[in-house]
Amino acid sequence: MDRSYGNYCVISDDAEIGDGTRIGNFVLIRDKTRIGKACTIGSYVDIEGDVRIGDFVSLQSGCHITRGVIIEDAVFFGPRVVTMNDKQISYRRASVPFVPLAPRILHGARVGGGSILCPGTTVGENALVGAGSVVTKDVPDRAIVIGNPARVIGKVPEQDII
Repeated sequence: MDRSYGNYCVISDDAEIGDGTRIGNFVLIRDKTRIGKACTIGSYVDIEGDVRIGDFVSLQSGCHITRGVIIEDAVFFGPRVVTMNDKQISYRRASVPFVPLAPRILHGARVGGGSILCPGTTVGENALVGAGSVVTKDVPDRAIVIGNPARVIGKVPEQDII
């Protein structure tokens, strides 16, 4: 197996990590996580568990991936991208049920550093999310979105499609 792990990582025994995947320092990968081949997981990345990451994915340093997220092949996350999966924030509130609504990021999407993907959102195929954006609604395939809340400002050019 061709894998490179950094220092001080905590990786669950049942995590599946594909060949050629590189993992930086101080990375946490919890239970029931599957990471594909030839991925780059930067330092200080937290993957909460029950996450599916495809092949050729790059998660730059400091990303936080909440439980249940699905990231398809050839996706790029800039540094410090955060996903969220609890729309009602049910912490310590028995009357508010936890309903997991993890984001889904489709093939070839790119998410700029410091962006936040809110619960239940989907980032479409080959879409581009500008740095620092807050995604509160689904992003269409090939759309370019920016801002808080993220709004469509254009379309990804044909030559940038994977």
